[in-house]
Amino acid sequence: MKMMVYFIVLISCVTVLSAKENLELESLRIEFDNFITQQKYQPYAKAEKAQAKTAIEALYNQRGEVKNHAVYMARHYLTKAKMTAEAAYLEDALKETEAYLQMVNMNTLKAEAQLARMEADRAQLLIKLHAEEAERARQEKQSALALADQKVSEAQLSQAELEAAQAYAKAQEKVANLAKQEADLAFAEIEALRMQLESLVAKETDAGLMMTLGDFVFASGSANLKQAAVDNFDRVMQFISGYPNRDIRIEGHTDSTGSKQLNQTLSQRRADAVKQLLIQNGIPASRIKALGQGEAHPVATNATEAGKAKNRRVEIILLK
Repeated sequence: MKMMVYFIVLISCVTVLSAKENLELESLRIEFDNFITQQKYQPYAKAEKAQAKTAIEALYNQRGEVKNHAVYMARHYLTKAKMTAEAAYLEDALKETEAYLQMVNMNTLKAEAQLARMEADRAQLLIKLHAEEAERARQEKQSALALADQKVSEAQLSQAELEAAQAYAKAQEKVANLAKQEADLAFAEIEALRMQLESLVAKETDAGLMMTLGDFVFASGSANLKQAAVDNFDRVMQFISGYPNRDIRIEGHTDSTGSKQLNQTLSQRRADAVKQLLIQNGIPASRIKALGQGEAHPVATNATEAGKAKNRRVEIILLK
């Protein structure tokens, strides 16, 4: 009788263990099915998914301690597949986010360039108005002189009237000269605006995204930053802040005036000056490398002053 009871208890224990094992296997299978049917993970971890699937399916044909180890390994493979898929999914999501930020940054640069062009057009209109005013003053001067000459020749103009007419003509001449000076200043301002506009628009190169600071940044023969460059540096910082994970190379360039050794030294000092300004604005020094290129890489002829002005530059490159 005791043997019978012991046998029934043993059968019951085996039945309970078998049911527990089957429940664990079913739980693994359901967890795997839920994982592989998630849309966002479908393109990723294909090899790891296949390995987990094989391990889970193999459990149904195993028993005892071997099966316990196989259950552990199957769960390990399933966890590995999940982590691999999640990592790949997050990496692709990060790349998409970076691409979107780059597009937004480029659109911002284009919009600001368009605004600068509108300001240039407005300044050009002002120049035209000044030129018209100067021409009108010149014509009035000629008319006054002609009238004075006519009255003198006809003996109808007194000495006082003649002097008044001459004074009026001189006054008109001063007005014309002032108008011309204003027009010249306006031309200088529009040229400076154009150069700054060209230098503060980024463009893609083989090395990476590049922004060029023109010769308005430094005085001739000097490595001291002009106040105009410092005032405009928030534009450079906006450009750099759009790419926080890229290293930065700063290249200083000069025209061919002076010796090569002098130009090499000057270009390095200018690159170092821009680097220090970046560091002062919060960019880690470990991201920045400053190089002096001297006169070795001109972008225009050194035979003209306009060409030399283009060659005097500092390039900020966000490396790929």
